[in-house]
Amino acid sequence: MPLCLTFIDLKKAFDTVETEAVLEALGNQGVQTQYIRIFRELYKLLNFPTRISLFYDDITIDVRREVRQGDTVSPKLFTATLEDVMRRLE
Repeated sequence: MPLCLTFIDLKKAFDTVETEAVLEALGNQGVQTQYIRIFRELYKLLNFPTRISLFYDDITIDVRREVRQGDTVSPKLFTATLEDVMRRLE
């Protein structure tokens, strides 16, 4: 019987999860497509303007990773993604 040991550093874990991995995990766990589309739209809006220096114009940075912290559904999304990863390791 093969043995697999895994160490997962959960420090800042929500910040490191890629959005596409979350959406794929939801699909693999049977979440209806309409709900996945809603999450995709919500996470597509994750961007922020910033100024690098006084001499440059503002730029907008698109965020392609992270589960929103403080959102009530975030722990469930993170757990669903982690569970999907563990199933793939079996």
